[in-house]
Amino acid sequence: MTIVRHLSIALAAALSVAPAWAEPGPSVPLVVSPARSTTMVIWLPKQVRGVVLFSTGHGSWPERYDAVATAWRDAGFAVLAPVHVDSMHYPDRAKFTMQASFMERIADQRAAIAYAARTWPGKPVVAAGHSFGTLIALCLGGGLAQIAPFREPAVKAVLGFSSPGKIPGLIGDGAYATDALPMMVVTGDADVVPGFVSDWHDHLFPVQSAPAGDKFALSYRGGSHELIGKADAPGHADAIAQSVLFLKAYGLGDTAARKKLAKAADTPQATWLRR
Repeated sequence: MTIVRHLSIALAAALSVAPAWAEPGPSVPLVVSPARSTTMVIWLPKQVRGVVLFSTGHGSWPERYDAVATAWRDAGFAVLAPVHVDSMHYPDRAKFTMQASFMERIADQRAAIAYAARTWPGKPVVAAGHSFGTLIALCLGGGLAQIAPFREPAVKAVLGFSSPGKIPGLIGDGAYATDALPMMVVTGDADVVPGFVSDWHDHLFPVQSAPAGDKFALSYRGGSHELIGKADAPGHADAIAQSVLFLKAYGLGDTAARKKLAKAADTPQATWLRR
């Protein structure tokens, strides 16, 4: 089976359900290449301390993640979320295959990195995502180096919700061997995608297989693939709070936040994995 075919499977497995509410943030045009542009939604704090590059779930769009993006904004991060070509809000969506959307997403995030560098030079950058978007964030952090050099030096840490699991021929044992950055992955014991991810433990794979050191996985009892997208989903509020703590710790170098992450204890609702 070809890598292109595997990518198609990966995209299908990354289908996501995100929040049904949202107040849209300001949108700006984003030139991705000489042949293509898109729009990028920005959540902008009064004082920018850092930048989060957010990649949405497959078919989704930035405004559907308003709750988590607003929390990051309130912590001092400018949140940049391009509208990807597979988004239902992308006007020319029908022109792009599922396979093509993978590389177009990488291009979107690289354009967003360049935008951040021009607009807030020197500010720390964290790559984040949900579902398919988490795979993109992991690539920017150094993952899937056996396919291409996706690593972006500006990215200082990776934060993901509901990461893809193993996919034969694409995401194998060494897929994240070069993902040496600080990493947090959030999932739940109901985080399955019928037909693709039958065991929620697969979402822990990036943390389990990347080089040890500053790696965190957090799983919630009853947490599903929609954990980060639904206000009433089990673990939703705590997951957002812990993601803010991670951003402060590894985006801003907050020593107190690092200590809190290192000492966070399991609860009846949440379980930590650290490496």
